[in-house]
Amino acid sequence: NDSPVWTVHDTGSCMIPNSTQEMSWIIGDHGFEMSLSRQVPQLIEEHLSPWMSSWLDHQGQTVSSIGNWAVHPGGPRILDAVETSLGLPPGACTESRTVLRERGNMSSPTVLFVLDRLRSQPVASPTVMLGFGPGLTAEVALLSGPHRTNEGEKSIGENADS
Repeated sequence: NDSPVWTVHDTGSCMIPNSTQEMSWIIGDHGFEMSLSRQVPQLIEEHLSPWMSSWLDHQGQTVSSIGNWAVHPGGPRILDAVETSLGLPPGACTESRTVLRERGNMSSPTVLFVLDRLRSQPVASPTVMLGFGPGLTAEVALLSGPHRTNEGEKSIGENADS
């Protein structure tokens, strides 16, 4: 397999306070039904930065040391809230915005399309992959790469038969 792969160094989760009713998934007779409050961007803007800064500190990183941001493009207001909360430089979420514009919000897998766009170009490491889910929760992974694996070496993103 000659495709570049990402290496996951750590992951983290944060439950945003007083937000359990702001985003939910209900399994109904016809599949999943999602409920999303208009308060979600404001909650992200208010609560993401302190947690993310602390989590990154435990990884020996800071917001400014992150080379790339692969943010789940749940919508333009979500991306704006992330950029504002973290004080990201202009263009930090360009790939997320491009995926949102070209493909829309495809639910959970959408962030993988952002990683794929980053994988196809020269990128600075490390990369933070960030998404939001029911509860309201923030989910994060610290990645390095993408890089090519050595002959016989396996890394996340490859299956054992390749």
